[in-house]
Amino acid sequence: MTPTIQKLQAFAAARDFEPLPDTPAHELAEVLHAFSAARVNATGHGPANDRYSHLIDCEFSKEMQARFHVRFDLRVFVVLPYVMSDGVRQLAVDHAELAELCAPFVKMLQDRKFDQISFDDAARSLSDEMFDKGFADDTVLAYFFESL
Repeated sequence: MTPTIQKLQAFAAARDFEPLPDTPAHELAEVLHAFSAARVNATGHGPANDRYSHLIDCEFSKEMQARFHVRFDLRVFVVLPYVMSDGVRQLAVDHAELAELCAPFVKMLQDRKFDQISFDDAARSLSDEMFDKGFADDTVLAYFFESL
């Protein structure tokens, strides 16, 4: 277990697993500007409904996309890369070309002192107590980023 995941687990437990959305962040505009300067179609969204993080949707091409879930308050993020196939978005966490396309953006966030959480760590179970708080699943992804 990484130190970042340990820190997040302690944070969630201290809050008794109550939902806590990221606060509005002026830094989102700066990050979006940097993404757009790299000539990628990027759209940003703040926390809403069951999304607890800021979301940056990136479209590298019609077939290759990525969603960056960013917590500005906790300085963590997770990247969910997708390949479009027959109009269906498919998660592609081991897609080499998508990883290459995302790499400059990952570095940019890391240069801003964000820690990346891998998909495997984001899919890790956090606590069964989350179900009592209305979460659809008990993962790190659901608590800190988006409860689907």
